[in-house]
Amino acid sequence: MKKLIIVFFFWFYAFEGYGQNLKSETGYVKFYSSALIEDITAENKEASAYFNPETREAVFLIPIAGFEFEKSLMQEHFNENYMESEKYPEAYFKGKISGFRPDQAESPVIAEGEMTIHGVTKEIRVPGKIFRSGNSLRMEAIFNVALVDYQVEIPKLMFQKIAEKVEVTTKFEFQYP
Repeated sequence: MKKLIIVFFFWFYAFEGYGQNLKSETGYVKFYSSALIEDITAENKEASAYFNPETREAVFLIPIAGFEFEKSLMQEHFNENYMESEKYPEAYFKGKISGFRPDQAESPVIAEGEMTIHGVTKEIRVPGKIFRSGNSLRMEAIFNVALVDYQVEIPKLMFQKIAEKVEVTTKFEFQYP
């Protein structure tokens, strides 16, 4: 974990001199799992992100233990049995966002880079949108994550309760100084 945090901050400061970095500390991430027996939803309002509008570089950090469930037992199982949040405390994305047009109120964009979940890093490509209004930017994306891609194991007894793919919704707000 220390290594990831150190890399995160060094990477952020490495591109600080190339333009104005925007920071979001009020990120919202939701996942939704639709399965035969039960739908599961969890929300996280502790995510943070950095975005450099000039270089289009972005970093997103999501604390796994920050996901809140309707049922406390689901939250406990999620952290202890599936995501092993003590061992893998964050999900992390670093990459570039193409298609951003700062002069437009709305830009369809593509985020391309590496996403790390459960200690496994994969190249991803996610479509989304950036909305600009005055001094603020809002990034939004909805995409699917296959649990097997990140070695998140679902016990055979739970396969009817937990989907193999979960839908992830992200929203991040940035303010220009």
